Amino acid sequence: MELENGLIKDKDKDKDMESIWNGDDQMYAASLMSNELLSQRLDEHCSSLAQSGYLNGCVLVALEGRILLSKGYGMANFEHDVPNTPQTKFRIGSITKQFTAMAIVIMHELKLLNVNDSVSKYIPSYPYGDKITIHHLLTHTAGIPNFTAFDDYVARMGIPSSTADTVARFSGLPLLFEPGTQFDYSNSGYVLLSYLIEQISGRSYSDYIHHALLKPLGMINSGYDDAAKILKNRAAGYEVWGGLVHAGFTDMSIPSGAGGMYSTIEDLYIWGLSLHSQRQINEQAYERMTTPFNGKYGYGLFVYEEEIHGSNRKVIGHSGGINGFISEMKHYKDEDLTFIVLSNLVTTQAGPISKQLAQIAFGDELQPRPAYIPVVLAASRQEELLGSYAVEDEPNLSLKLTLEQGKLYISQDKWFKFELCPYRVQEHKINFFLNGMEGTVAYSSSDGGGELLVQLYGGEKKAVKRFEE
Repeated sequence: MELENGLIKDKDKDKDMESIWNGDDQMYAASLMSNELLSQRLDEHCSSLAQSGYLNGCVLVALEGRILLSKGYGMANFEHDVPNTPQTKFRIGSITKQFTAMAIVIMHELKLLNVNDSVSKYIPSYPYGDKITIHHLLTHTAGIPNFTAFDDYVARMGIPSSTADTVARFSGLPLLFEPGTQFDYSNSGYVLLSYLIEQISGRSYSDYIHHALLKPLGMINSGYDDAAKILKNRAAGYEVWGGLVHAGFTDMSIPSGAGGMYSTIEDLYIWGLSLHSQRQINEQAYERMTTPFNGKYGYGLFVYEEEIHGSNRKVIGHSGGINGFISEMKHYKDEDLTFIVLSNLVTTQAGPISKQLAQIAFGDELQPRPAYIPVVLAASRQEELLGSYAVEDEPNLSLKLTLEQGKLYISQDKWFKFELCPYRVQEHKINFFLNGMEGTVAYSSSDGGGELLVQLYGGEKKAVKRFEE
């Protein structure tokens, strides 16, 4: 020991402290290197997907408050060669629902309503309103038929509609089940919640969401969309109908609080930080939003477990889809890990991509992508395939196989048309991959006719060939 400036100084202790600080510096440096390496791997995977045509949009990944990746891939506008950037604004579809739910929860905290109240308390004229509570609407357990699944939806999606008029389209229909007893995802319920917000606040849904949620958080690149509005950095939406085409027009007055908002990856990250840190609501309200009721759904959010790298991990998030746009936002709660994928091309599989990125982050090895080699299909086999196929358990849904200029296509009404490429041909079975789209189709023939097994958009459907009389 020695005296320094009138104080006893312990050199050995200083050396110990110095080694500890140096150790911390080394650990911090290692952490930075680890994050830099992870950022590189995430970007390499996204770049590979983009080069192969499987990703067109923007991706953000953040860990414990640190953004590891925030980047655009592909084009915001193919006609004018405008690239996607982190500032590109995308329609986010059903990710909108968590904003609607948050608005309702804040109204609950302000005692402007109670989530356990019946709908009839605020909208006396609504049929079955005495049976349906606001909680039922928030959790998709009200039993209200989903208006976006109606047969006339495509024909009417381009016609302006007030929230009240949209509600009128489904309000007179019988309920699918007794409220609270089952889960059935319904955009109708969230349009009704939007109408409720307007009735109680005296403002339009757009105005209320802006002032109550977006403005306080500084989310200047988010809002309720209006196709007539000049919106800088707006992405154009694209679909595939044989080739790349503009998405079918949807008048944005229709989706309302079920799916009408736009945002950027970085604004949505601000939103996620606020949500999970309970900046705008208290802990009890947050628990209400993130506790699943009768399934895997809380208030505007799916809550579920996903197995990655040998562990079940709690996920809170939502996907979205609206003409020309696909989105995914998910937060791994215990690890404080966030993934946001926004795309303006419907062939981008935002959900699977976000899971692949999570697997990379958790240290899983990704399975190599199948390398399909197309083969030539005889003209007689091509003719055998052509026609209309009825989808199993969905009597109003059909798929068509057509032949145009020597190429086979599979289509569904006005939603998509993808080129089918055969890669394995057997006597009674033909396997196809889709050109520019992740998915497969298997055709099986028998004496009774033909059958399709279609794996697309993360789901699987069977369809049986219809024979014209």
